[in-house]
Amino acid sequence: MPGNRATQDLFLEAFDHAPSRELAPGEVLIAAGAPADQVFNILGGMLMMSRTGRDGRRQVLSFLFRDNFVGLTATDHYHFTDEAVTPARVAWIPREAFDARLASDPAAERTFLNMVFRVLEDMLDEVYSLGQRTALERLAVFLLYLRHWRRQTEGPADDADPALNDVALPMTREDIADFLGLQKETVSRSFRQLEERGLISRTGPSAVRVLDLAGLRDVAGTLDFTSPGRPAAARTASAAGRA
Repeated sequence: MPGNRATQDLFLEAFDHAPSRELAPGEVLIAAGAPADQVFNILGGMLMMSRTGRDGRRQVLSFLFRDNFVGLTATDHYHFTDEAVTPARVAWIPREAFDARLASDPAAERTFLNMVFRVLEDMLDEVYSLGQRTALERLAVFLLYLRHWRRQTEGPADDADPALNDVALPMTREDIADFLGLQKETVSRSFRQLEERGLISRTGPSAVRVLDLAGLRDVAGTLDFTSPGRPAAARTASAAGRA
């Protein structure tokens, strides 16, 4: 996990010798309604968090990336589903062991709470950035969201680095639509409109390149996500040691 463990992610020491699990695309890690008896730290790949209502309609709540911590709930059961979008690897430990780790170390508990606050800020950022926007604006926000998380988890640290403008889209158009609250056809049409404006180009079936970052931000109405994440440049060797 990026950041200085002594000041930010001390609680992750609980995963230092934890077993890991490989996930294939589409494989479910957490199923809604299952007992919440394990917690996880994502070591690589992308996962997707969602909930499905009684009417069968699904809402994608978030896409999860390397160094994201998942699985802790306020109840004894999970209320969401996490599944792999790409091949992924996660470290896992029993929830009881993690609870004991926090209870025995106030410093670890404080850094865990700081992480929870960051997650909350990220969620509020998403709500703010997607709310009251047109379909085209929402898609522009989504591309900036993916660019933001690539910088957070992979680097480069310099926001002006052109490498960040290559955006992978391993999820389906339906996944994107369920995240943005749109129809799949609307998502496809919005991609074409961004291309026609010269803001992006398709570099493959599951990737685009941002050609005009300032223009994309102008359409989105946001500079990027503003919550205080942990820059990839600050990642410590200890995080690599768990991978």
